[in-house]
Amino acid sequence: MKTAKSLYRSKEKIDARYRSISLAIILVACVGVLIPMLYMIGGSLSSKQVIRTVPTSIIPLEGKQVVLEGEGIPRNKYFVYMVEIDGAKRELAYVGKENRMWVYANPDNPDERYSAPPATPDDRVAAVRLNWSNYPEALTKSPFPRFIANTLFIMVFAVLGTLISTTLVAYGFSRFYFPGRNIVFIILLSTMMLPAQVSLIPSFIVFQKLGWYNTWLPLIVPSFFAVSAYNVFLVRQFLMGLPRELDDAAKIDGCGPIRILWNVIIPQSTPVLVTITVFAIVYWWNEYYYSLIYLHDQVKFTVALGLQSFDALYFNNNSLKAAATTMMMMPPIILFFIFQRYFIQGTVVSGVKG
Repeated sequence: MKTAKSLYRSKEKIDARYRSISLAIILVACVGVLIPMLYMIGGSLSSKQVIRTVPTSIIPLEGKQVVLEGEGIPRNKYFVYMVEIDGAKRELAYVGKENRMWVYANPDNPDERYSAPPATPDDRVAAVRLNWSNYPEALTKSPFPRFIANTLFIMVFAVLGTLISTTLVAYGFSRFYFPGRNIVFIILLSTMMLPAQVSLIPSFIVFQKLGWYNTWLPLIVPSFFAVSAYNVFLVRQFLMGLPRELDDAAKIDGCGPIRILWNVIIPQSTPVLVTITVFAIVYWWNEYYYSLIYLHDQVKFTVALGLQSFDALYFNNNSLKAAATTMMMMPPIILFFIFQRYFIQGTVVSGVKG
């Protein structure tokens, strides 16, 4: 018979195996996400010609160029090739032709000349060249500051509405008993299964009748009505994990439901509220679908719409598109790293209690 010690060791081995498998899956997923992102960042630093080269490279490599003092036009740059001279490979700059031979010069000593057969593109010496100018150029090609300001305006009010409405609805579902509470909550959760296209036409007609077409109101106002069942579910699960004795103690002190929510529940709910705030900010930063439906004037465009119009205008300049996309992608990533502690805490606590 196996002893308790051997069973414990077997359990440890099984746990270690599961951890290893989980770690391997996470690493594969990370690689799958990071590689396209690295290619995009590399492309944002490449020149218009280099980004089109095949095979593509994460690191922007271009042909090495040098300036030869006293040669041709001042400050003119010459490509450097790997040329075989007297049986040894040397890095020499191509300066011209002489009959059927190419003339090369030593970059360190331009007067030192060599005549050798023409080099091929594969002989060109590659060097890393980062085109940081793509970023300011992308910002000036399209009114991105305006798009960012529009998005921030919508985001502030939409996130505020999401926090207020979600907290109130989740508070009702988690702390108050009323007939049919569970049924109503299930109906609310079932709305997550409905695609957005189902309610698109009725919503559009209503907003058009209200005269809200081509305004930001169709994007902001629905946020004040707890339209995200997922956020309600997340907050409700978190609030159900808070001890009811806190409410009872507050009632003894004379607090009503609103004061209990404001003075007792909300201070205890920072992780989950930060979590849905991050969710909402990321959503509204990337929101494209409803902005495309309801916004017409370019001056009212959001970042996502502006990026799409930029892509259409500069379809043949992939480096500028990559630079613009990289800049627009960075704010949500930075936000996540700043608040990742609250984000993970809120998600985990909401997921294990209820």
